[in-house]
Amino acid sequence: MQTDRRKFLKTLMGTSAALPLALGGASMSGLAFGANESKLKVVFAVIPDGFGVDAYGGYNNGLWYPTANGSDTTNFQLNEMSQHLGSHANRALFLKGTLLASGTGGHNAWKHVLRDSAGSKTSIDILLGNHMPGANASIKRLYSGPHATVGASWNISYQDNSMILPETNPYKLFEQVYGNYQPSGGAVANASKTHLFDPINSQIQTLRARLAGSERAKLDTHLDSVEQVVTDLNTTVPSAGECNPSSAQPYNGLVSNSAEYRTEVTQAHAKIISSSLSCGSSRVATMQIGRSADQVIIKSVSTSRNPHDCAHRYGSVDEWKNSRAWYTQQVKYLLDQLEAYPDPDVPGDSLLDHTLVVFTSEMADGAPEHMQDVPVTLIGGASGLLKNGNGSGRFYDIQSYGDRSHWKLGKAVDMQRIWSTIAQASGTSVPYSGDTSTIPNIFTNV
Repeated sequence: MQTDRRKFLKTLMGTSAALPLALGGASMSGLAFGANESKLKVVFAVIPDGFGVDAYGGYNNGLWYPTANGSDTTNFQLNEMSQHLGSHANRALFLKGTLLASGTGGHNAWKHVLRDSAGSKTSIDILLGNHMPGANASIKRLYSGPHATVGASWNISYQDNSMILPETNPYKLFEQVYGNYQPSGGAVANASKTHLFDPINSQIQTLRARLAGSERAKLDTHLDSVEQVVTDLNTTVPSAGECNPSSAQPYNGLVSNSAEYRTEVTQAHAKIISSSLSCGSSRVATMQIGRSADQVIIKSVSTSRNPHDCAHRYGSVDEWKNSRAWYTQQVKYLLDQLEAYPDPDVPGDSLLDHTLVVFTSEMADGAPEHMQDVPVTLIGGASGLLKNGNGSGRFYDIQSYGDRSHWKLGKAVDMQRIWSTIAQASGTSVPYSGDTSTIPNIFTNV
């Protein structure tokens, strides 16, 4: 690893003028570990077509919001979808009671999700990227979009009224961060285009059909555990004090827009984001997983029905439920990587200790396509700024702080106030019109 690191830094010094998107131009001190000064990082993880918050198929409270004994409490039970955060739920603040834009409008909500209610200003990720630069000033905010432009470019990051396209290709995303870096050990091994359980998929589906309730849930949990073991075995990250690009280099053979590589491509993006933050090249990233009305099949959910149709409940309850869960599993993988990579500034700490992950969607539910009560979940250590329950997680219904009235939801908090609160906690502000007052008791410094 040390050989790779020296080779990488030597390459940067020799190619900085020719590679404006690489880390060339960053000082050696900008890449160094051990400064002992905490620096907040922020990652936005945005999934399409909602969290399935509405009742359906016996899930009377939807799939996301925890069952809580109070409006602000650490005493709650995770729901069917939120439980896929795993242990990261212990560092999560589940916010409830928001309203995005008009609350209706279907898939047009991708134009608003990270922006002001009017959809006319720069998105919060770019605002933070400008305020919190890393060592590579040319990146500012890394924008990853695995499968986010298949069929249409409905993308969520804006500079004023100009939509910004994400990088969908993991090889090009890696090049944005590391230029033409090549590992000393040669090419990265090929990735298999098959899912782990493909050889026995028919037997698994037959077995699942025979089970119900808790027994089926036990089977799904067991299968998830097996997949996680394989993921852990295939995960390599640098040791503390190292910036090792090889750890995030995508496997050869991935096809960026193919459903055959849906999970592998998404997870390759997550590793590059984590590596970039760990090497200090950037401090803000956006990961848009798919696009609204997501058309790319998730093979582990259905080999014929795309996740947009699953969200619309055109198929079985299991397809609806499992399609929503898959996105949370990808965010969990991102969180796993942030936890595994070392922080570039505080020796002994993980990236997640000093990162705020903002997990949301452009919708609350994909069947009626509404934006009422859109979940926003804040996860991570955030350098001690996030009030997330001191290791037990926290549920916080903020509806009582509502500034808007909606015909169905009642009083609700305009989503742009969440962005204003995050901006102020990060030491800046948003240029949005209307109410931008902060929500109390989310951060220690706001």
